[in-house]
Amino acid sequence: MENRLLLAFVLSIGVFIGWGYVMSVIEGPPPAQIQSEKDLAEVPPSTPGMAQQAPSSVAPGTPSEQTAPNIPAPAISQAEFPGTEATIKVSAGNVSYIITNKGAMVKNILLSQHKTAQGEPIDLVEHENGGTLPLALESSNDQVTNILQNAYYNPSTTSLELSESQPTGTLKMTLEHSSGVNVVREFTFRHNDFMIDVQTRINAPNYASQNLSYNVLFGPGMGGKTESQTNYIVFVGPTTFVNNERAETPPEDIVNEVTYSGDLAWTSFQNKYFAAALIPQEGIKAAVVKKSGENVYVGLKMESVQSSASASHRLYAGTKELQILEKSGHKLFRLMDYGWFGNKFAWLVKPMLKCLQYFHEIFNNYGWAIIFVTLVIKIIFAPLTHKSFKSMKGMQKVQPYVKVIQERNKDDRQKMNEEMLELYKKHKVNPLGGCLPMLLQIPVFIALYHALFFSIELRGAPFIGWIHDLSVQDPYYVWPVMMGATMFLQQKLNPSIGDPTQQKIMMMLPIVFTFLFMSFPAGLVLYWTVNNILTISQQAYIYKFAKD
Repeated sequence: MENRLLLAFVLSIGVFIGWGYVMSVIEGPPPAQIQSEKDLAEVPPSTPGMAQQAPSSVAPGTPSEQTAPNIPAPAISQAEFPGTEATIKVSAGNVSYIITNKGAMVKNILLSQHKTAQGEPIDLVEHENGGTLPLALESSNDQVTNILQNAYYNPSTTSLELSESQPTGTLKMTLEHSSGVNVVREFTFRHNDFMIDVQTRINAPNYASQNLSYNVLFGPGMGGKTESQTNYIVFVGPTTFVNNERAETPPEDIVNEVTYSGDLAWTSFQNKYFAAALIPQEGIKAAVVKKSGENVYVGLKMESVQSSASASHRLYAGTKELQILEKSGHKLFRLMDYGWFGNKFAWLVKPMLKCLQYFHEIFNNYGWAIIFVTLVIKIIFAPLTHKSFKSMKGMQKVQPYVKVIQERNKDDRQKMNEEMLELYKKHKVNPLGGCLPMLLQIPVFIALYHALFFSIELRGAPFIGWIHDLSVQDPYYVWPVMMGATMFLQQKLNPSIGDPTQQKIMMMLPIVFTFLFMSFPAGLVLYWTVNNILTISQQAYIYKFAKD
């Protein structure tokens, strides 16, 4: 029974690792999104920086918008954008921003504590040909969009240096264009905070008859991409939290744009470790996910009256660390995604992450934090494990009698079952005694598995020796081999129960797991190896020294 359970458990691991990939292939977009795509399928695509035609219908729950007749406006040429481009650097501790006065957009978002493979700070701005920069303003009139994105704004300062003694700073950028388009944008930054506040006021009196609408966009896409074997489990791309639900928008499913309205918390780009989310405050009526060529943007739709708009929103651009997301509010913790299967155990994943962080504060090393979390889990489940191993030991003692009963009653299954039940009762052995305790531990294993697999805390975190990053595989495969060796020893200590074929299959599992874990993050392999060592210690005690 125990061997069959272990084999089923191993197969289950393969199922939940592969299930996310299968679901991502066969699942379509959510119903609201599907309807939105049908509504917008006949609308010609719009391009940031070009005129945006109002759709004849929009996503469910979004009021229909009617635009005024397209009254010709004064032609705008590039020659009417006097000035030169300048950048403003904002140093805010763990994050730095480079703001350009051309379009009052964000050129770089640099995370100093997180490096690329080349040792450079991670940049959350994706620079694509033909794409606009984050926080670009867009109008339903192409001439106004051209002004908003290409005119040179007047900055209130040339740089900002924030510190604990000066924790906040504001950058004000103003535009007074000859066409009558006036814009004021205020960016408020805070020291060691990934959140910035943005206030925007647009006035275009010469276009009042057109009743222009405006969007603020983030894109195209987001930088900080990571190549990982878990990308098929966690969704990477535009994600919106609306009406208390996560709505993921695969880029390949976008025809023109998808609008989300209702109780809107945020719209974002996110990958395994990082996220950039636009959070509505005042004067925002909906979120939008749109495509321009191959570039994808998320944005917020502003409320406007006679081509004037006044709105405020926030931008979170940083790491997906649970403590930071929870502290930031706005339900940003829902950016955390552990895959289809892992999300079912999210209620356990969070305590695991908090335990890891607690021990990291003590040892300042996530490798030792993993070891002590494993030890704590082992202590908690020690009584159940003890009961499981004792049951397996008892089953081993009655195996000769079981074989006699099976041989004697091979043609009478009912009688065989009755005699076996009597045998178990006589020797006070429960064949399920070894199964149930193991089953109770499976949710904890799955939760810790996902906590280690998707935790940014392990990114770039060293352990000892050659392990310089617990989030990637062991470069010399030492820990996977150690894991396989401890698993083999654990199998040898287990009582030999079952037919010879089944026993041979069980003895092959350590080899299979060794090759499987070679590509797994070193932190996860470390957990499994330490867990095996602790289990072997408990097995040795029970089988060799325990009397009860």
